[in-house]
Amino acid sequence: MKKVVSEISGSVFSLPWLIAKDNGLFADEGIDMEFVRTLPTGDVEHTENPNDVNPVLQHTAFEEAKVSIYRA
Repeated sequence: MKKVVSEISGSVFSLPWLIAKDNGLFADEGIDMEFVRTLPTGDVEHTENPNDVNPVLQHTAFEEAKVSIYRA
């Protein structure tokens, strides 16, 4: 089986993936799917300046190759 690691990205994004894993859909395709939780790297309360927002906030696991895929 091919190993694929993805980070959990909140219910709205991760739920379909988790259900697919629970129902064996990845295994049926020969994929050993693993999900990992990542820690936040920062927080922005509220801003109207787009330069204050980190475009890869909370996705350092993907940038450091700790996960194989990232929802985009």
